[in-house]
Amino acid sequence: MAVIIKGGKLVTAIDSYTADLLVEDGKIAEIGIDLAEPAGADVYDAAGKLVLPGVIDAHVHVDLELRGHASSGFLATTREAAFGGVTSFLTYVTPRKGEGLMEAVNARRAQADGQCYVDYGLHASLIRWDDREDDEIPRMIEAGIPSFKMYTVYSDAGLASEENELYQAFLLAGRHGGLIEVHCENEWMIESRITRLTNQGRLSAADHAESRPGYAEGEAVAAVVRVAYDAGAPVYIVHVSSGEAVKTIAEAKDLGIDVFAETCPHFLLLDEEKLAGADGQRFATCPPIRSDVHREELWNALEEELIQVVATDHAEFMSEAKDEGAADFRKIPMGVPGIGTLLPLMWQFGVREGRLTENGLVDLLSTHPAEIFGLCPEKGTLSPETDADIIIFDPALDVTITPDILHGYTDYSPYEGLKVTGWPVGTMVRGNWVVKDRELVGSHELGSFIKRGKVCQRPGHRAK
Repeated sequence: MAVIIKGGKLVTAIDSYTADLLVEDGKIAEIGIDLAEPAGADVYDAAGKLVLPGVIDAHVHVDLELRGHASSGFLATTREAAFGGVTSFLTYVTPRKGEGLMEAVNARRAQADGQCYVDYGLHASLIRWDDREDDEIPRMIEAGIPSFKMYTVYSDAGLASEENELYQAFLLAGRHGGLIEVHCENEWMIESRITRLTNQGRLSAADHAESRPGYAEGEAVAAVVRVAYDAGAPVYIVHVSSGEAVKTIAEAKDLGIDVFAETCPHFLLLDEEKLAGADGQRFATCPPIRSDVHREELWNALEEELIQVVATDHAEFMSEAKDEGAADFRKIPMGVPGIGTLLPLMWQFGVREGRLTENGLVDLLSTHPAEIFGLCPEKGTLSPETDADIIIFDPALDVTITPDILHGYTDYSPYEGLKVTGWPVGTMVRGNWVVKDRELVGSHELGSFIKRGKVCQRPGHRAK
């Protein structure tokens, strides 16, 4: 069935205007003023509302097992995504010991298919380098998985890579058109601080923040950027949380290094004092939330386009699981939920507070992620022949954030009780309504695997 969205304000990364939008066969067919209504079309009156391209959350954890607990599965995560205006997300496939990447990918897709309200793509984790084969990176790229996750921490879990392993990965990815993304923290600095804090009996959630200082992130970013530069390959830095990391990225860009970066709403909005509260463990993540000095550096970095993407690092555990580590941060399953609040929070504290334009918001949440991670031209904007991934956003709707309205997995939100003005009221994925007038109307079998193409499409340099 054709759908025509009438009279809304269409917002892209480069323009805003009032028009009608016609959807046919899962694609945007036409945009114009007073479009004719096809016979039998579903007509949606969007007057007074914004029509946005679907949000792409580039950093989501699904069924993540930490400290004996599992985070939200595909069904709950994608339901929450749909209610929050996220129409596509990228999650991780992490091979077990002795397992090949393609074997792990097939298992992950079997886990996801038929359980997703929105579309999904995969990042392949390059861990246990001795298990990896030279042809795995080009095989992944050919299979539509052109981005790869690596770590400078978590040796005890088998995730960390040495600099020579990072270098080899950058060489291979650069040669074949892939992108390496890296979790950057200096492991020996962190481990030495954890040992000292443990000996002092300081194991609260607030002490967790002290164990991972901003300079440990900044130092690791500098080391990774140098490796990428020497290998002649681009690099993407995940979940930037500190002013030190921002400074390093700025210096790298001044040298012409091809570095991309993301930050997360919890780093932009939450203060480290939350960790010292009665429920501090529920705000614990890695890297940790920090002070207002760091938050201001991150907002400035968004304005200066040193950071091109805002993603969530969504890792949604029940409060009971988080609370088990209240007295010992080493037992906390790290991570916070966020996929359902990404768009409204960035609207409230970015656009409404004058830190972002509405076009800049679309750039950070939709267009840049599509360009960097190989989802364009199908996704990330509103134009004829693109996928009809469309959000109806009511900029005047007052909402108080509670777990119930998020429709996710957990029983708490780090933003619980926060009042915002502006909320998504309709979500369409490839021309199919999933949420309409804030009611779930779509199927969990709708979402499908995204086979992605060329990465690093130079954000900010596209034709206007």
